[in-house]
Amino acid sequence: MSDADEQLQHRLRRPQRHRLLQGFPAVPAMIAAVPEPPSPWPDNAVVRGLDGGLRDGDFDFAAAELAKPPFFFDDSTGTADDRARMSAAREGQLSNRADWQRTVDNGSRAESPFLRIDSTRGLIVGVIPHTQCIPRQEACGFCTFPHDVANARSRATMIEAVNDELHMVCSIEGIAGRRVDAIYLGGGTANLSSTEQVAYLVATIATSLQIADAELTLEGTPQLFAAWFGSHLKNLAQQPVAHKRISMGIQTFDAAFLQQMGREKFGDVATVRKLVKRCRELAITTSGDFLFNLPGQTAAQMDLDVDTAIGLGLDQICLYNLVLYDGLATPWSKDPVLVAAMPDNDVACANWLRLRARLLSAGYVQSTLTNFEKVEVASGPQRFRYEVDSFSPEDFDAIGSGPMSLSSVVDWPAQRAIKLMRRKSVRSAPWSGGDLLYRYEHHDLRLLFVIRSLAKTAFSTTTYASLFGTSFVADFADSVAALVAAGLLIVDDTRCELTPRGMFFSDAVVSLLASTSAAPRGAGVHTSDVLGERPEAGYLGMG
Repeated sequence: MSDADEQLQHRLRRPQRHRLLQGFPAVPAMIAAVPEPPSPWPDNAVVRGLDGGLRDGDFDFAAAELAKPPFFFDDSTGTADDRARMSAAREGQLSNRADWQRTVDNGSRAESPFLRIDSTRGLIVGVIPHTQCIPRQEACGFCTFPHDVANARSRATMIEAVNDELHMVCSIEGIAGRRVDAIYLGGGTANLSSTEQVAYLVATIATSLQIADAELTLEGTPQLFAAWFGSHLKNLAQQPVAHKRISMGIQTFDAAFLQQMGREKFGDVATVRKLVKRCRELAITTSGDFLFNLPGQTAAQMDLDVDTAIGLGLDQICLYNLVLYDGLATPWSKDPVLVAAMPDNDVACANWLRLRARLLSAGYVQSTLTNFEKVEVASGPQRFRYEVDSFSPEDFDAIGSGPMSLSSVVDWPAQRAIKLMRRKSVRSAPWSGGDLLYRYEHHDLRLLFVIRSLAKTAFSTTTYASLFGTSFVADFADSVAALVAAGLLIVDDTRCELTPRGMFFSDAVVSLLASTSAAPRGAGVHTSDVLGERPEAGYLGMG
């Protein structure tokens, strides 16, 4: 058995997230967006650009002030109070100039741009208005996403800060004026935001970007979409974009599981049925997220969830394998009874294969690892674009705004790319403070393309060759051989495709492919660290 085969067998035994949303690399491999030492003015002084360049506002300000002639303070005339004020002002000026001189003497931390932003590429926009949620049980027991206590006042403050940030990000040279293919307002319960706040954010995007042909998605819980006489739906239908959709976190229709999650008030079958009917009248497509392989969940319960979703007429149905193991840091992961009730990977994979077949036989087609669409939707103008676009780095850049948002830009001629991540605080300008950065060079860019593309279940090996001038099979020979032999991957002269079993074990597939790259040393930050941060707002702009 080769080393790659041994590595693969080890990875196949580990928990499988089965979605690949963030791609390569994960948070621990990212570095601080702004180098140490920290700025004396951390809110806006040292800022990383979307092109990777670094602007040192400390140095620029100090140099500009030193270039000005010092002001003359005459403390030889006037009253005693006048002379004292002049003397204090002169001492203050001398102190300031000494500080500025030290800053200049330390040198500028500015860095030249890492890449060129290509304004002709496609663009998607992701916005996280806030990280608040309203579960009765902490994180619904299973959630690894940001989940902070709901509070209308702090939420309004955060949305205002995100809006200011969004205005700045959309106005960046190379971004401003571009046509947007898809906009996603997410964060699990983004529809905790009011209709006015949603419209406010969309209007801000429209001030700098072309959104008339875009898809617009609002994510949230079914009950919040149904509340206030469906005001979110009416507001969404009025937005100046080509296609509107809602993404609902349903998870399951099983009453016992919903009660265990504290989600019994989040929306039942009757609520979703009403929403699907109303959305169809407003030309809004509907998507529902469902978990499978819940602790102790039977095959019949999983099948019933899928069959019910099909019967309701959801345009898109998304299936997510529950990740639950000791040490995950979710509330359920701390319960040994629940952890022990989880199926092993072989059983969990068999459940995936059965549910997938059920959807395909009901007239749905698979567009990504987790997303299934009605065949007539997938082939038409109402297909779900945002997710597929996000998995297409050869064609699309992405800009994000809000706590834990991601932005990525690719410069194919230079064979470089950049990924920037906001932390939960948006008090400082993006990207600065504790924000995170990853720079992709040639080899990393190959991994980015392969891993993101496999989230669509397949990619063209001829496209790979045209982008990189090399062969995918040759570049990843040992890993590809092990994956093909294990029945997880099919590769021929034109295409690399995950098998249905390979789709379930996609984490093992991509981690083996990524093992060909030396693990980069990051900033020592893990996703759990970011999730545990306190969200803070108070964005001050670019100074």
